[in-house]
Amino acid sequence: MKALVFAEAIRGGLIVSCYAASDYNATFMSKDAMCALAMSVQRGGAAAIRVNLRHVSYVKKAVEIPVIGIEKIYVGDEMRITPTIHEVEELVAAGADAIGIDGTQRSRFDNLTLRDFLAEIKSRFDIPIVADISTLEEGLRAAEWGADAVGTTLSGYTPYSSSIGRLGDIPPAEPDYEIVRELSKRLEVPIIAEGRFNSPSKAREALRSGAHAVVVGTAISNPEKVTELFVHTLEQEG
Repeated sequence: MKALVFAEAIRGGLIVSCYAASDYNATFMSKDAMCALAMSVQRGGAAAIRVNLRHVSYVKKAVEIPVIGIEKIYVGDEMRITPTIHEVEELVAAGADAIGIDGTQRSRFDNLTLRDFLAEIKSRFDIPIVADISTLEEGLRAAEWGADAVGTTLSGYTPYSSSIGRLGDIPPAEPDYEIVRELSKRLEVPIIAEGRFNSPSKAREALRSGAHAVVVGTAISNPEKVTELFVHTLEQEG
């Protein structure tokens, strides 16, 4: 899928992150569960789906909307999103329409700089690249070096970014609207708002802040965490 076609397909839309792994939302790791989830959000009007590598090939067969593929790699306690060309090769082979990569300033899991990594992907594959970043500077740099879109996915999840939190915190911190506003003012590439946009009103505010599209994950695709939030809120009244 061409970058311009991808950008138009997600313009003003909702991207649903259907993430499942052994340590998070594990109930939905099976092929049948993930395909049912993907088909359900498509029927609900999702513009695209973001999913990890193990699910890309069969989710592609189950839906007609674009599939953004990622692969989370851990080295000890450190995690990076699609950090090497090996994961990119696997995502392309699986049929992903676009890929999400780690665009932060943190150390990488290969011997390439981010700039060289983006250049290598561009030279080998005709696929849109979404750089997941945590600060304004990272977003500006990723766009300068060739990312086709910038996602605020990691804002609040690196030690040096604002509103430090953890995936799955109950209750979750507020979204980082400011980074969306600043990136949209300074970049021509699409800004994809992601991270704690867990209600329709927050997603709408992301678009009003300049986002091209909004990613929602846990609030749609993880019933366990949604239930925990309801229970936590009710317990505050006890």
